[in-house]
Amino acid sequence: MRFVVVLLALLLSTPVWAADWTVQRVRGEVTQKIGMSWVAVSRGDVIADNRYLKTGSDGRAGLARGRETIELEGNTQIRIKDAGAELMTTVLQDFGTVSIEAERRNVQHFSVQTKYLAAVVKGTRFTVRADAQSASVTVSRGVVQVQDSKRDLVTDILPGQSASVTSSVPLIVEGPGASNVFTFKGVEVEPGTTTPKAQAAAAQSKQSGRAFSEAVSAAAKSGSAAASSAANSAASSAGSVGAATSSAAQGAADAAKASGANVGQAVSSAVKQTVSNTRETAKGVSETVTETVKDTVSATSGAVGKTLGGLLR
Repeated sequence: MRFVVVLLALLLSTPVWAADWTVQRVRGEVTQKIGMSWVAVSRGDVIADNRYLKTGSDGRAGLARGRETIELEGNTQIRIKDAGAELMTTVLQDFGTVSIEAERRNVQHFSVQTKYLAAVVKGTRFTVRADAQSASVTVSRGVVQVQDSKRDLVTDILPGQSASVTSSVPLIVEGPGASNVFTFKGVEVEPGTTTPKAQAAAAQSKQSGRAFSEAVSAAAKSGSAAASSAANSAASSAGSVGAATSSAAQGAADAAKASGANVGQAVSSAVKQTVSNTRETAKGVSETVTETVKDTVSATSGAVGKTLGGLLR
């Protein structure tokens, strides 16, 4: 699996013959491999084609060829390969951080290859970072087209944005106005995945529909249970009224017998009073049931409305 960053710019002038990469700036430990030995690099040294160049933890190096530059930060190792008179340049980056400055009018093709990602750069200033598990590209100026060569994904990134690929996560873009990611065939995918966006949207729609149905069913069940509870309460209240009427009539009869009064009159009076009380009680029960049902319907409608609102958002 390889990470490749490719900088591609059309020539705006006639081709320039290849020149040597010369060391312009050195700080700390910077070495090049000559034969089997690592030799210290000095300012003004020419770095031969396909030669290893490495910086230590405190090392920094800057190379130049005309208006083009390659800058190495600490703990970085590269090789530079030039292919022919039209400056077909490839930087093979094993690890570390490399920044490239490539003028459009001087460059026909420029690539930086690392382990994980392939990016076609349509600008002039960009930085590549790579290690054993990931690689990333940031843009300072221009436009960079970044490719995840393992998963056949591609995107363009702009100044202030970055694109990255890891051993486990596909190409993803971060930063203001992050760009979309596509397959090499032009199909847009969900960021950080290889799933086409249309397929992901269909799956989300299906899941939302299922969640909506479940929510409506739950709300309906809740409303039904509340209505049933109200009806049971009304029946219980009515039973209590009947029991109270019977008890009052019996009490009146017993009282009449004990005092020798007219049982009929006592019972009649007690029944009248009880009937009046019963009517008031029944009226109260009716009002309670009505209010309970109203509250239940209102609560159920509210629950369904909130569910619909959440799903539609």
